[in-house]
Amino acid sequence: MTLDASLASPPAIEAGAPMIARTERIAIERPPTEVFAYVVEGPLARMIPVTRRLPGVSGTSLLTAGPWGGVGQRRHVHLTDGSQTTEQVLEAVPGERFRYEVWDYSTAAARPIAYALGDFRFAAAGAGARTDLAWTYAFRLRPDVFPGNLGGLGRRLMRLAFIDTAYAQLMRASLAAIKAQVEG
Repeated sequence: MTLDASLASPPAIEAGAPMIARTERIAIERPPTEVFAYVVEGPLARMIPVTRRLPGVSGTSLLTAGPWGGVGQRRHVHLTDGSQTTEQVLEAVPGERFRYEVWDYSTAAARPIAYALGDFRFAAAGAGARTDLAWTYAFRLRPDVFPGNLGGLGRRLMRLAFIDTAYAQLMRASLAAIKAQVEG
């Protein structure tokens, strides 16, 4: 991947396109603004650990000027297996929502993925002292690559073989790491 490719426009988000989504939730004993600040500004390498089947994050490199977290900001995410992705902020409402797009996966295992959408929702609970955090991650498969070329059957296979197994484990481990860091 060249630097020019990472600065090119991200894949267009196709309204109504079939995606495979998973949501994980956790309660964190801190207010939403504090949890939001950590999720957006904290070190990603401490939030995304290595799991049994997936690499963790080893670092990030900003590709746009300014601090990470503003709409349009873009960065590379470097993974512990030497691969990387590119991500861009789509929406940032402090204490409420943080949404981003991920694409340009360099690992062969992610070849079927056209792009993914991440969405953190922060809801106040317990008189605002606690945050109910919901993280949804949705994958758009490439329609010309297995298993995406199988349509609905391919999406079900991807869900069974990856989204509801290895990726679910990564999401739960990540939310547990965020909770430990924010509450610690």
